[in-house]
Amino acid sequence: MKAFNTVFGHMLAQGNPLDVLIAGDDAEAKATVSAFIKSLGLRPMDTGPLGMARWLEGTGLMMIGLGRYGAGSFNFTLGVSTSA
Repeated sequence: MKAFNTVFGHMLAQGNPLDVLIAGDDAEAKATVSAFIKSLGLRPMDTGPLGMARWLEGTGLMMIGLGRYGAGSFNFTLGVSTSA
């Protein structure tokens, strides 16, 4: 399982509803981790099998770059927006 590496810790502490990207091969483990994420008032977003963890790692690194060079701070999150 891979989870939480695309959410800055201080953003979790603010208590706002956030998306948590997850990846994993085991359906039961995904369900357990998803339930834990929901219990924190967050939204689990399944990105697919554990092979996607590679891309989640890269996303975390990209967020560090955005915070340092683009956004000007680390006070941001990534999320999924869907239209109804």
